[in-house]
Amino acid sequence: MNTFKRIHRKKNREHGVALVAALIALLLISAITAGMIILSNTETNTSANFRDEQTAFFSAKAGMEEVRDRLQKGAPNSLRAVGILPTTAPGVGTSGVLYILNPANGEVVAPWSAANKYPDDEICKENTTVACSSGLPSGGGWYTTTTASPTYAANPVYNWKWVRLTLKQNNSVAPYYTNGNSATTSQVFWNGTNECLAASPTCIPVQLPVYNVTALAVTPSGSRRMVQTEVAEDQVVFKAPAALTLDGTGDAFGGGNSSQFNVDGNDHPGCGVAATGGALPAVGVTDPADVAAVTAGIPNNRQKNYTGVDGTTPDVKDISSTLPSNMQSVTSLQQLVSTLKNSITQPVINGPASNPSNVGTAAAPQIIYVNGDLTLTGNTTGYGILIVTGTLTAKGTSGWNGIVLVVGSGNAQLDGTTSWNGAVLVANTKTGLPGNLNVLGPTTTGVNGGGNGGINYSSGCIAQASTLSTFHVIAIRELMN
Repeated sequence: MNTFKRIHRKKNREHGVALVAALIALLLISAITAGMIILSNTETNTSANFRDEQTAFFSAKAGMEEVRDRLQKGAPNSLRAVGILPTTAPGVGTSGVLYILNPANGEVVAPWSAANKYPDDEICKENTTVACSSGLPSGGGWYTTTTASPTYAANPVYNWKWVRLTLKQNNSVAPYYTNGNSATTSQVFWNGTNECLAASPTCIPVQLPVYNVTALAVTPSGSRRMVQTEVAEDQVVFKAPAALTLDGTGDAFGGGNSSQFNVDGNDHPGCGVAATGGALPAVGVTDPADVAAVTAGIPNNRQKNYTGVDGTTPDVKDISSTLPSNMQSVTSLQQLVSTLKNSITQPVINGPASNPSNVGTAAAPQIIYVNGDLTLTGNTTGYGILIVTGTLTAKGTSGWNGIVLVVGSGNAQLDGTTSWNGAVLVANTKTGLPGNLNVLGPTTTGVNGGGNGGINYSSGCIAQASTLSTFHVIAIRELMN
């Protein structure tokens, strides 16, 4: 009996162990669950914050891209109107800083005011000519404003608040100095390849302004991002060697019997621009032997129609010593044509083709790339840059104002009634010389029939054609402030 009682009492002492174990297990599960919830919330909040910051960043880029697009001449609500586009350094009158404002409904955006919710706290770091107090702009009379364009409007409104447009001054955005020179605040230009200062010999053959575009975006939850880019107008670097350049070895030329068709290397007014440049050869060749060959192709009674740099007729010159580097070989010319192809204003035309539907106007020149043969007929007259990789055939009173590159087969056949203002270059990149395929092959050019047309060098038409309507980004950076 006593033994039975002892066993019974031992069992009683074990009552509730399962409950305690269950409670401990439940506590552990609850802790793990709570931890997972906390981690999940943290992850959700982190993702939300990251998404909000990214929204602010891309909103700032959206503002920057709107302004870059509106810098084009023909863009809706273009910023190139007189009195809007900055023309002086920041702080020099109201023409130094342009603010494009994009307030939400009922919101006031005034970046020039320290009391505003969205002050421009970057401009005082870049310039000493703008009035500032405690690192924020103050006073007035140093900026111009306009509003975001409805053409680019979104619903809801993008979160960018303002974009500032200024001419870039060297030393304005440390350490992004031009030519490594941090001592000067001179205006920075674009020479078609690099940034340069006007006093530098590298700032040729063109000088296009470089603009700083600074954009601020702030989301409703308070995420703030500021992005700055440097932009410049796209420019084709094209230096005409002659009114008509036969860029090859073993060129064939038939001058035709027209008593009035002329090839003139003297600068002619054209495309709304007065003649201001020096004279070039009427016909330029790159092989001394081709001077005699091309001259022989001009009828004796028509040689006076070929005039240019020195008054002698026919003016056919060896220009190999002055030929630009981007025209000296098959590779360099293919690179030039490839660059232009990337900037075409309409889809590539596959030949054989005739009379493109849009050959441009003086106000809206085009860049047209024809992969193959092209025939111009009637009174079709184009403006801009024309690239033909096959044979260019021109008939009637057709022609072109600007730059014509017959680069590929190197064959141009022109009626005597056609007119060309700017410069024409014919080059054979498909048939190199045996043993060195990088040497340009022979070209074929003919003037067929009578007429009063001609090829006239015009620096104005070349300038109009080579200045593109787009602006490219030179540099982009995020400003941490």
